Amino acid sequence: ALDQLETERGIPREKIIEAISQALAAAYKKDYGKKGQIVRGHFDPVSGTAEFEQVKIAVDESTVRMPEEEEPEEGSQDMRPRFNAEHHILIEDARKIKKDAQIDDEVIFPLEVKDDYGRIAAQTAKQVIIQKIREAERQAVLAEFSGRKDEVVQGTVQRIEHGNVFVDLGRTVGMLPYEEQI
Repeated sequence: ALDQLETERGIPREKIIEAISQALAAAYKKDYGKKGQIVRGHFDPVSGTAEFEQVKIAVDESTVRMPEEEEPEEGSQDMRPRFNAEHHILIEDARKIKKDAQIDDEVIFPLEVKDDYGRIAAQTAKQVIIQKIREAERQAVLAEFSGRKDEVVQGTVQRIEHGNVFVDLGRTVGMLPYEEQI
């Protein structure tokens, strides 16, 4: 299936594997994750297995509002996010795990691998894969045609709407905009 997507749609294999990894991470988070948690997945296409990890951002009291702090007043310039234990880790704790940790560094924790996802999580994964494949396909088409700027290309007129001409160029549809004559 990966080879077929790669050849038919011109999407690099790495992009497809990345889309699958992100989809699996979304499904994992949907069924087993907590609010605010950052989950990443790594898909191995050879074995068909996936590994998951939770990412926490190293912070200190100057970069986030601690739970005991009061909400900033309306119109205040304090735009710091509230500390979330699932999303953040204090720099002191981060340095116990990773000696050279700095503020805004990512600290990674492995998560237990789960193989049984619910229907909604599977649907989420499917939607993420479809979205990422469409994005990669758009980028491939854009890369193909951006190099052909100011070049004459051949196409078939599909339709004309409000003076705009839509032309089928094979992998995509181009538009010749209507410009009013003065």
